[in-house]
Amino acid sequence: MADAKQHGTQEQPDQRLLFLKKIAFFAPFDDHELKQLLALSRWLKVPPATHIIKENTTDRVLYILVQGTVSVFKTVAGGVVELTTLTTGATFGEMAMIAETKRTAGIRTLSDAYILMVEPEILNHANVFLQLKFYKCFCEILVKRLVDANKKMTGLDIKGPAVAEQVAQDIPAQTNKKRAQPPLEPLSSLVVHGADLPPLPAPRSVAKARMQRRVQSHQELAINPAVCSLLDRFLLGDCENTRRFAELICLDPFLAARVLQVANSSFYRRSTEVSSVAHALVTVGVKNIRELVSEEREKTLTGQDSFGGYPDLARSFWRHSVVVGRIAELLAEVIRVQVYEDIYLAGLFHDIGMLSLDIQVPAFYPQLQRLGFLDTLSLCGAERHYMGADHCQVGTYLAENMGLPKAFVDAAKFHHHPEQAKEHLLVVALVALAELFASQRGIVVGCQENAAKVNIADSFAWILVSGEQKAFANVEVAGFVQEFMQELDRSWLNIVGDIPL
Repeated sequence: MADAKQHGTQEQPDQRLLFLKKIAFFAPFDDHELKQLLALSRWLKVPPATHIIKENTTDRVLYILVQGTVSVFKTVAGGVVELTTLTTGATFGEMAMIAETKRTAGIRTLSDAYILMVEPEILNHANVFLQLKFYKCFCEILVKRLVDANKKMTGLDIKGPAVAEQVAQDIPAQTNKKRAQPPLEPLSSLVVHGADLPPLPAPRSVAKARMQRRVQSHQELAINPAVCSLLDRFLLGDCENTRRFAELICLDPFLAARVLQVANSSFYRRSTEVSSVAHALVTVGVKNIRELVSEEREKTLTGQDSFGGYPDLARSFWRHSVVVGRIAELLAEVIRVQVYEDIYLAGLFHDIGMLSLDIQVPAFYPQLQRLGFLDTLSLCGAERHYMGADHCQVGTYLAENMGLPKAFVDAAKFHHHPEQAKEHLLVVALVALAELFASQRGIVVGCQENAAKVNIADSFAWILVSGEQKAFANVEVAGFVQEFMQELDRSWLNIVGDIPL
């Protein structure tokens, strides 16, 4: 009996450790530190419909949602308005760790929940290394929240409902009159007569090891010249508006990748990956990032000779990259998906392999302006036939060599075949779906006529979403696709309106 009792007392902390290890916030902590944190905090099991935080109350407690779902709400004119829902891994009550201010919103549980309560007074009794690691993770959350808030203020984010049924509540009843689609960013026709294109390259076969050697982390890839022009004023004198500086970097795949490459390099000896440009600015410092961007600005051809010297083709690549990132971000918000990585950057980087392949075989991508070029081969199939590898393979080599977070590597590798992904399933699924939605609206590299005609509702990516996001499991996918297309109609100008081309 005594042995059983002793075994029972040991089992509970081990189970709690397993819970905590699944939370992104605790990724930097080892087992010893997690045990110490558990000893210094309160572990609560809370039933549904329980108020965790009440509006206008004062306390200094940070809550970490280890498992379950909670609702964030605010009382307005006697009524209760739900602001959002939070799921496993979310934190709330952060501002109370900084200042003893009144709570501006309430929190109540929507399901059985396990919650970790962390009080700053108790945490201060922990060893200094645990405190530093905890507050470092805490500051990273605040930086991400600040970036998200800034995006919302500038109209880049559109608030969406959690699942299809909630989306429908916000969508007006359809009429027989078709909704007018907002105009796209003007580009001249991408259909080019065959006589004006370079000769089709000869088919080639390249060994995997040889292609990996060609794709070096220090390759000088093309940068969007329009982004460079906007960055010029930040590279001279003081850079006061760091938020805008980060936003501009995030409009170019190679610049953003270089910033993350430096931030994740061994020089800074970080215990956790840097997965956003805003985080990189904090880690590396604005001055160092400015020097890096200035150096890339000077030594790169800035896209003038990229994609065979066809500027509209190059612009279609940059627009496609940004739009896929923004649609992935919007999808994550509508489905209420929470991932540790910057889902926008995962979309921005998904086709980065094209930049490397374009250097190796400059005559290939101009063929995407030829009508019927992809009638018998998919884009990846044509790349393998004429260049020896496709942009997914090369993008994987490049992202790995640059030391980008694994989630971004997987998105580049599997966005055309999400069924092959083994890790970071939500990130891969959202990027794969975002590319399908972008292609459906004609946002492709090359002429729109070469875009593959697919039924978005049939994508395997929805199975990954349903498996990872239980609230989505009962949603009728075809109906959700139609409603999300309407959401894209409403937010389209915010998605494409400020892309410099």
